[in-house]
Amino acid sequence: MNILKVEGEKGRFFEINLEDTLQKKYELVRELRLSSKPRKEICAKYNYSRKTGNESLHAWKEKGWEGLKEKNRGPKSKSVRTQDIENRIVDIRFKNPENDMYDIAEMLKSEGYKISARSVGRVLSEHGITLKKTKKKPSPKSLKTKT
Repeated sequence: MNILKVEGEKGRFFEINLEDTLQKKYELVRELRLSSKPRKEICAKYNYSRKTGNESLHAWKEKGWEGLKEKNRGPKSKSVRTQDIENRIVDIRFKNPENDMYDIAEMLKSEGYKISARSVGRVLSEHGITLKKTKKKPSPKSLKTKT
């Protein structure tokens, strides 16, 4: 366990568990607000950059404990595969079972949706629908180069 011992103003020591990010950020903010030491020095003590220290201080002022909690990173929702598109893919597949993921992707593109064949395949797999993995028909150009 990674523990940091800090001396308080009255000479008392207390321990900070550096593996607990919420406690670590709280102690950082507390010290930034109460100490007269330079911010860079305080942030370095907790292994944060000055920028992260300032962001944590601002988050504390704005939202309190909620501002210090770790936030989920990455996309918050599916950017291309919306529920509307997923429903449409499943609908096309059941109406035309002979179509593979490439055919369905082409149909959706002609309807104005922007989606790849691979995304269509993922949607079908997520819904438990087996799909034919046929490859696109080779273009006449590629046939000429093989002979």
